[in-house]
Formats: sequence, C-alpha cells, structure tokens
Amino acid sequence: MEPIIKSLARILNLPFYPWMAGIYPILHLYSENLGLVIDHEVVTVLILMLAATSIAFPAANLILKDWHKTAFILGICSVVFSLSGHVYELAFATIPLDSWTEIVFIALGATFYLLHKRGSAASYERITAPANLLALALLIWPVAAIGSDLLTRSEIDLGVSSISSSNSLENTVAKIKDSPARPDIYYIIPDGYPSDGWLSEAMAYDNSDFTRALESRGFVVVDHAQSNYGLTLLSMASILNMRFYGNNESPFSDLDFLRLAIADNEVARQLQKRGYTFVQYLSGYIIPSPIADINRDFTPMGPINVQVIAELSATVMRDHQGALRRSADNGHFFKQSFLALYLDTTILRIRASEIEAIFSQDKYKAYGKFAPERFLDTVEEIASIVAMPEATFTMVHFLKPHGPTTFDAHGNIIEPNRSPSHEQYFAEFGFTNSKFLQIIDTILEGSPHQPIILFQADHGSTYGDVWTDDGRLTHFDIYSAVYLPDSFSISYPQPFTTVNTFPLIFNEIFETDYPLQDDLLFDIPRGYKTPFEQVNVTDAFIHR
Repeated sequence: MEPIIKSLARILNLPFYPWMAGIYPILHLYSENLGLVIDHEVVTVLILMLAATSIAFPAANLILKDWHKTAFILGICSVVFSLSGHVYELAFATIPLDSWTEIVFIALGATFYLLHKRGSAASYERITAPANLLALALLIWPVAAIGSDLLTRSEIDLGVSSISSSNSLENTVAKIKDSPARPDIYYIIPDGYPSDGWLSEAMAYDNSDFTRALESRGFVVVDHAQSNYGLTLLSMASILNMRFYGNNESPFSDLDFLRLAIADNEVARQLQKRGYTFVQYLSGYIIPSPIADINRDFTPMGPINVQVIAELSATVMRDHQGALRRSADNGHFFKQSFLALYLDTTILRIRASEIEAIFSQDKYKAYGKFAPERFLDTVEEIASIVAMPEATFTMVHFLKPHGPTTFDAHGNIIEPNRSPSHEQYFAEFGFTNSKFLQIIDTILEGSPHQPIILFQADHGSTYGDVWTDDGRLTHFDIYSAVYLPDSFSISYPQPFTTVNTFPLIFNEIFETDYPLQDDLLFDIPRGYKTPFEQVNVTDAFIHR
C-alpha cells in the first residue's frame, strides 16, 4: 500500500492542472448545452486547447525556469482566457469589446510579471498537488453529465428515418390548387415576439405603428394572446399538434422527442390529407420534416431543398433544379456551432467570426441559425412559394426578434450582440418589423386568392428583465395576428392560448369540430435541461 501511496503522491506533484484548467471550461460549456451544439466540434476545440497548452507550457518555462511556477501562472492565464468573454457579456458589455480585450491583456501581462518576481519555488511546488486535486474534482461533474448523455442519447436520425418510413404512404393524396375554399395557409413564427402590452409595460417600447400597419392590411390582432410554454420546442410542438406535452412518450431523448413532434405534426398531416402541399422553411433550429413536400434551407450558394432519406438515416440537399449538392447529417439543422459558442466566452470573442470562418469553408453548408443572411434570404425566398399554384401550408420560423442582434436600424449587418442595449435591441426590432411587413405584402400581393396568414410568436420575451412577485420571470404574453379571407371569421375567446390556434382555424375553414383545450400556462424552471419538469402557473398569469 505504501508504494502505491508514494506513487500517487509523486503523480499529484506533477504540474498537470494547467491542461485541466484549459479543458474544464470546454467540458462545462458542452455539458450545459448537450443536444444543442454540434458534438464533433467539441473534440476539435479540446484538441486545440490541449495542443496550445502543450506548446505554451515549455515556452513559458524558458522564461520562468521553474515547472511549478510555470504551471501556476499558465493555469491563471488559461482561466482568464476561457472566461473573459463570458465575464464581459455578464458585467461589462456596456464598454467596447476592443477596450475590454486590451484591459484583459494588460492585466494578464501585469499578473505574469508580478508572479514571476514574487514567490519562492517551494511555495509554487506546494500549490501543485492541491491544484491538481481541485482540477480533477471540477472535471467530475461535466464528465459525468456528458457520459450519461452519450449513453442514453438516441440518434435523432433514427427517429426521422422511422417516421419517414411509417408515413411514406400518407402523402399519396392528390395535390389540390389553392382556391377560395382551400386557401393557402402561411404560419409565420417570429421567435420571442411579445405582445404590444408587454412591450410597452416591460420594455418601454411603442409597437403601435407595426400593429396599425397589420390592421390596415386586414389583420386582426389578438391583444390578449398567450403561449402555453416559454420554450420554442414545447410551444411549437403543442401548437402544431393541438395538445399539451407533459411528458416524453418516446424512447428518444426529451429534445429529440420534441423536435420530432414538430417535424411530423398533426396540423400538417391533416392538411396533407386535404390535398395541401406542406412547405417548411428551415430556421436552423428545427429539423427537416420527413412528411414535408418541401424542406427549404439557405446557403451562401442560394436556397437548397432538403430531403430526408430513410434508408440512409440522413438527408440530401438539392438546388431548385433538383441537382444533388451534398448529403448532410440531420444534426446540422438544429445544433449551434460549439466553436462559435466557445469563442464567445473567451478572450478571442473579438475575433470569433474570423476564426469561425477559417473552420467553415463549405459554401453549400447552410447558414447558422442566427446568421443575418438566413433571415434576409428567407424573406426574399417566400415569393417562390407564393407563386406555386398548389394550395400550400407554409411554415416559416424566424429567429427574430430573439437575440443576438445582428442588424442596425437600417438593416446593416453588425457583429452578433448577445447583450444589446435598449437602443440596440429596438433598432433591430424596428428593422425586422419592416421585413415582416415585406413578407406579408409579398404574400398578399402575389396570391391569386385571399390566403390565411398567421403571424404568431412561439413565446414572448425575457428581454427587459421584468420579474413577478414570486421571483419567476414570465414571458407568456405573445404577439398574435391573423389574416383571413373575407368569407371567414374567427371570434377569439378570452383567455386564448396558442394550443387552440389551429382548432379555431380548422373549425372555421374546414368545418371540423376540434374541441378547445383548457387554457393552461406552464413555467419550465430549468429550461431545456428538463423540459418536462413543468410548473402550472395558470392562475398567476392567465388573462381572463
């Protein structure tokens, strides 16, 4: 036993914690975003960090002449490198990023100099073993969380494949052309768009010009509309399937289950049974639908149609002429770049876009979900669907006004800003409103028959930091507006929550008898970590 203890003591006295200090922030960030980021990029970032530390350690030791002192100083530098971008976003976003970066570099230089001049070799050696133990202890939680996720995660491709196979016969109904009795239906989903009342009360913003513009075009604005959930995946799954989601009914992970519920939804199925063509515009957040007639994505080379291939458990991308462009992993369509996420937390935040561009040279790869080009191209591309003679159900999810801000008031593309000031946030808000009106005008002016247009947010906004008395941030109040052909009308009840959106539309347009669900509001305290840990807050927040 004694030789083993001595061997462990010798190992613990080796200064390996700088490598642990480098990889801990990476693993922690990954564990906090499991299922939301591109997994293989994590491996790339880990390798780069380990390589950088392995180069920096002997280089710094040439100056410091002591392995233990080198380890301590390099460990501090590694922590500052990995956290400075995150600290900036949390506490110092009001100052220019370049000024903050200069401050951090100066502080690092001063720290390096002072620690080099002070402290004996013995004192730094005494720090090594405790620092090693602390670094190993810190790694336990993220490694355990990641290991558990990898063991239990189901591949979403398998779920999409099974849905594609089981429903292959359901799309054989003859497609109809749009007509006064079967009008085109456009479901436009601005992400995180709050009601005018919430904008005024919580954010001191007057949105009445936009509302008047919609009303002048024939829209009815439901000023008491509320979402049932404050998360996109839960909200969209609920709306598109006309039901609540209180538990995971599948063998898939929670997030995969919700994504698949959106991809293969009851609203689209019912419309396809009536001869409608189902068109889904990919926002970078939702996956290609295996039952859609058209999945359209956006790349630097132009729009791409995405087709789910069951036997390959994957997808292919084709241009508008049908020419094959490339194959793709389904995870690409809804997972954020981990490299971009990580760079934003580091001192390299100021050069994040340039570094990301080095690792992304595929011109046929779709734009990232927050890319401003994706938003602009989606607005322009809607005209191609309007021109189709078929009766279409078109679903368009925009990740606006959800942050980060990527436009100024004039529509110029700016660096992504995840902590915008009030003025910056609403400068972009006004511009995106103008583009929403553009897409609506394109539909109204190009449609041979009056369409149905639903402009309705998936949930409200957390921007503005308005808290209730019980300490829970609420964002149920949403913007909801509907345009109906003159021959139809809907009387929206109060309360009105989004789970009843399509039952009301179907009952009016197709004379169905869908029952209305109870108006219930659910808070999700831990968000996407545990989406089915839900707290019923109806009595506290419902509009009666």
